[in-house]
Amino acid sequence: MKETKLNKDQIPINFSFITDKSFDNFVLGKNSIAIELLKNLTIADRTNIIFIRGNHSSGKTHLCLAVNNLTNRSIFILNKKNIALINFQNILRYDSLVIDDIDLLITNSINEEVIFSLINEFILMKKSMIITSTEKLNNINFTIPDLASRLKWDQILEIPELNDSDKIKVLQKNAYERGWDLTPKVCDYIMNHYKRDLYFLCNCIKFIDETSLSLKKKITIPFIKKIIEYK
Repeated sequence: MKETKLNKDQIPINFSFITDKSFDNFVLGKNSIAIELLKNLTIADRTNIIFIRGNHSSGKTHLCLAVNNLTNRSIFILNKKNIALINFQNILRYDSLVIDDIDLLITNSINEEVIFSLINEFILMKKSMIITSTEKLNNINFTIPDLASRLKWDQILEIPELNDSDKIKVLQKNAYERGWDLTPKVCDYIMNHYKRDLYFLCNCIKFIDETSLSLKKKITIPFIKKIIEYK
């Protein structure tokens, strides 16, 4: 059987396997202020617009879904998978709006106008919104100046980069959610031999898990050496 190898710079990833996204299983790092602010959002009675900026795999989507799971209020999550299919009037029935990865959604004028209109309507109805982005707000190429000003209206949160200890916790959590334990030796090997970008590291866990299941192999350091190229 031909073995698939993951190039060190290859990082496609899908985190859909993580089913229970909550504040309790979010690796905190230096994000305690952001956590408390988002928890308060679930009970707030005023309009909130919270803009969350963080790198790939920093936990932006996790936090949004944690808010959704904590509150009894209805939340619509707008993302690149459903933006072309949305029913505008249906979304307005929701109590809150999450716009996930707005920097990836602003790809054409139609999307931008839809997002701008939604934000204006939610403000008029005094409903709360969470907007996430990998890019800093000032670096997003908006063609509607008022859209950028709306997003600066309330809170702007930056999710700090995790230190190595917290990254290890994330990897162990991801492995556990997939049904296996990431041993200290294997974890140390991954951390010491591959780039420490969390997006890549999480993809390593995904790839190791899927390949070990496909090949029916135990997860060991020699196995990892064999399937993941080092450049």
